Amino acid sequence: MKLVDRCSLKTQLLLIVLWTCTVTLLLNGVLFAFYDLAQFRREKARELEVLGRVLAEHSVAPLVFQDMQAAIETLEGVRSIPAVQVAALYTADGQLFAVYRGESSATVPPRLPVHEETQGSFQYTTPVRWEGQTQGYVYLQARLLGWQERMVRYASVGGSVILLSLGVSMMLVALLQRRITRPLDHLRRVARSVAETHDYSVRVPVEGPVELRELAATFNEMLTRVQEHQAVLVAAKEAAEEMARLKSTFLANMNHEIRTPLAGILGYAQILEEELNDPMQREMAQVIKQSGQRLLDTLDALLYMSCLEAGTVRVRHQDLDVVAATRAVVDELAPLARDKKLELTVQSSEPALIACVDEGLWERLVKNLVHNAIKFTEEGSVAVLLEGDAETVQLQVADTGIGIPEELQSVIFEAFKQASSGLSRDYEGSGLGLTIVQRIVRMLNGQIYVESQPGIGSIFTVIIPRCRSDAAATRATTNGTSQHQQV
Repeated sequence: MKLVDRCSLKTQLLLIVLWTCTVTLLLNGVLFAFYDLAQFRREKARELEVLGRVLAEHSVAPLVFQDMQAAIETLEGVRSIPAVQVAALYTADGQLFAVYRGESSATVPPRLPVHEETQGSFQYTTPVRWEGQTQGYVYLQARLLGWQERMVRYASVGGSVILLSLGVSMMLVALLQRRITRPLDHLRRVARSVAETHDYSVRVPVEGPVELRELAATFNEMLTRVQEHQAVLVAAKEAAEEMARLKSTFLANMNHEIRTPLAGILGYAQILEEELNDPMQREMAQVIKQSGQRLLDTLDALLYMSCLEAGTVRVRHQDLDVVAATRAVVDELAPLARDKKLELTVQSSEPALIACVDEGLWERLVKNLVHNAIKFTEEGSVAVLLEGDAETVQLQVADTGIGIPEELQSVIFEAFKQASSGLSRDYEGSGLGLTIVQRIVRMLNGQIYVESQPGIGSIFTVIIPRCRSDAAATRATTNGTSQHQQV
């Protein structure tokens, strides 16, 4: 059946009709052969019965007068019938009186046998009566001659009829199967065309039997629905692209309109902080400066996130000493750690680790992770660890801060999500730092993991390829939801 399954529908229909006709004709031939054999046996039995009666009538005198020679001559009258093997006369007490053998090899029972039929031969016994008394018996034994020759003739004629019937059936099937295979072939070609070209405007001709017409109509209706949904999706895509373009334009304008006055505010706040002698006034100037810087950082994160989403950030790989670049970023953030009395350290397994990365992306990655660690750590330390091997560079930022509950580790990399949220949250920030980190890690074809326990601290581990390669370019990242999980 596996071989048949590989054939086309047209071939399978031809095979089904061929097998059905062949089995039907052969079964009819076999049944006809058995029926003809039964009829032939009945005819021979009737012929033998008539012959026995004739012999019985002519055997009365030989049996009455015990004339064996006359009896033999009477029995030899069946010589012209080749099918008769034995013709015999038995006396009334069953003793053999006279016999005729059509074949020298035929056996003659010494006493009158019980009437029975054997395979390929008949036996017939009839009494010889005269004046109401049984004078003896006529016994005949005959073969079924001619049936095999008859079957050979029937087989030759039947074989010709079978071949002719199969030929006619094949021609009829070849003509009629088009009503079935042609609609299915149209459906197959249209389905393949839609799969290859995604052109949902094509339609299948509705033709053939009722079931195939319903199938074609249903398929056409499905194509219509898909075409309508595709049109809606295309319109939605164009609208989304237009909104993205407007958003980019808006953010670009806001970047200029907000940064310019903020630069003035921060500059004059710094001048006031340096020039004012009154401690209260100097403190107010510091608040102005801190608030302006916080607003500038939030604006910078929002704008950078929008650039990442719009795909306008380009990765420029170049050889970079990540140890030196990391120390420079940590030095910039050292005043924040000193203000909170935190120990901020940088350790590296090698004095210099050269990796092919984008310098700006690496610095922003380190800055966001270290800044986050300092922000969420009230006491203790923040440690930055760098390690490298022949293929990768590993950056680890470990802190002794508040930690992240396991059930929230799956959402901290989502935009605007923090472990604490709402107006009553304990820590300031836009919730974009880790989201930007994750996007940068993906752009660098790396992986990021998080290990954290509430009250103990957190460890963020970033692994990126040391050299740019096709294997590294196809490395995927996914968000993790358990301890030491990949994001």
